[in-house]
Amino acid sequence: MNALKRLLDLTVTGLAWIAGIATALMMLHVTLDVFMRTVFSSPLTGTVEIVSAYHMAALAFLPLALITRERGHIIVELFTTWMKWRPRTFLDATVAIVTVIYTAVFTWKAIEIAIDKTHIREAKEAGVGFVEIWPSRWVVALGFGLMTIYVAINLVQDYRNAARNTPPPDDGGGIDIPETEEQL
Repeated sequence: MNALKRLLDLTVTGLAWIAGIATALMMLHVTLDVFMRTVFSSPLTGTVEIVSAYHMAALAFLPLALITRERGHIIVELFTTWMKWRPRTFLDATVAIVTVIYTAVFTWKAIEIAIDKTHIREAKEAGVGFVEIWPSRWVVALGFGLMTIYVAINLVQDYRNAARNTPPPDDGGGIDIPETEEQL
């Protein structure tokens, strides 16, 4: 099981690096396009299509699993900051059930769309030709699929930690208000 977790971690870290590289390539691509358009009045064909279909898809969807693994998604704690870590962890795990269902359905639909777009070889018209964009559809499915796996892992870890009454090592315990203090 540890070998599988390590392989998953390496895959997710690698995809995050690919997203970073895609960001740098997007910056260079757009800069070169602006330079060519401004200096030579000859923009690069397909810049908008390639940037929107490939670079932005990689930037938006490949890091999802890494963010989930690191528990870096935004969490609104307006109503839970007063809770002790154990009930808060149970609540987080319960919410994770809904998240797993949502991301699994989203992954499933993304795979269906990717298969459909692959069969028709989806492309966008770009100047004098076409840019095939169907491969970028698989990036969405991959990103959400790996995110679903990590949400499920976090869900199991949260339930296990809460049931055993053992806070995870990285949990500072939240904001536990002593019994003697009143809340505002």
